Amino acid sequence: MKNDKNRIQPFDALAAAAKSEIGGLRTHVVRRANGALPYDYVVPNGVYEELWDWDAFFVGLHLISENATDGIYLKNWCLNFLQYTEPDGQTPGGIRPWAGRDARLYHIKPLMGQAAYYASLALGDFSWVSPVWEKMQSCVTYRERKMNDPETGLVKWWDSMESGADNNAALVRRYHNSVAGADVNAFQVLDYRAMALLAEKIGKRQDAGAFRDRAHRLSEAINARLWDPDDLTYYSYDAVEKTRLRYITYSNQVPLWARLASPEQARTMIERYVLDSRKLWSNYGIRSLAADEPLYNNENVIKPYSNWQGPIWPHANWMFMHALLHYGYADAALEVAERVTRLCLDDLGRNGMMHENYHAETGAPLAAPNFISWNLLVAQMIEEARSRIFKPDPGESLWREE
Repeated sequence: MKNDKNRIQPFDALAAAAKSEIGGLRTHVVRRANGALPYDYVVPNGVYEELWDWDAFFVGLHLISENATDGIYLKNWCLNFLQYTEPDGQTPGGIRPWAGRDARLYHIKPLMGQAAYYASLALGDFSWVSPVWEKMQSCVTYRERKMNDPETGLVKWWDSMESGADNNAALVRRYHNSVAGADVNAFQVLDYRAMALLAEKIGKRQDAGAFRDRAHRLSEAINARLWDPDDLTYYSYDAVEKTRLRYITYSNQVPLWARLASPEQARTMIERYVLDSRKLWSNYGIRSLAADEPLYNNENVIKPYSNWQGPIWPHANWMFMHALLHYGYADAALEVAERVTRLCLDDLGRNGMMHENYHAETGAPLAAPNFISWNLLVAQMIEEARSRIFKPDPGESLWREE
């Protein structure tokens, strides 16, 4: 796609509409401290009133993109979850204000270090980390101590629900604590890098070195164990059956978001899978499962799980838009931004609301009506794609820790 002068005005208008109409909904996600949640927090409005780990994390990234003082919500995200961290570090991935820990999400996703770092960066204050540092370390390292595969050095998901991609084809119907997902390992690398930066800021230089070593070792394990040199993609790995799980799914792409692929790996993977309309590329964004996979579908379901076997998920598209930008696919990144922005604005225009996900073949809204959560990130997609700036942290600190 050519970024010629004739497209500048439409993009200006589209970016302005997204900022106003989608970004203007951000006040709907904020909640005051309540019951089992001692600090103010954010929720996926319209569907849930509890604190969910990655929903609130991605909402927090949008909030700090627009107003640095809203870093308080990412700080509170950390403090609320750390209230429920067990002595061994196990921390639930959800908290209900009326009941406390949500046992459905066994352990929090590897986002604690990142949330703490981005909060501190936005607020210009790292001092709050010191009093909770030991508990934070315990939380972040729990997965490597309790849910790792010694043979490969990889960490694992407890189950598909814990991963957030509820029915991911590479996770669903597998044994508990068996799948070393490409996504969980990539998120874990970023979390280790964030912890290294935090440790430096609070004067814990030995801890900083240890977390950098962890990040380096895990990055090497991902490229040694999850990269398939024949299929030219990352796959998740079943540590029980000792086999790669050969599905072209959302989770394979997360190492691109973490920038763990070499330029050549990324080029072959992006061109073979992401940009191929028979695989992940659709007229409405990037699919969550390749269209030629036997399990591919666009069913409208939310119970017992949300559908990650095809539909367009806005926050995943935001992540992969940034991956495309990094690896030199700026035109494709802008196309993703335009398609997903139009998708959400059209939903607002036609239905007065947004949804959790969208049909990859028709663009029709699917589950969770009136969903306002990580789709707030769509408000900044056009702006970021055009400027090539990662608004939560223009310095891209975690990626510079490579």
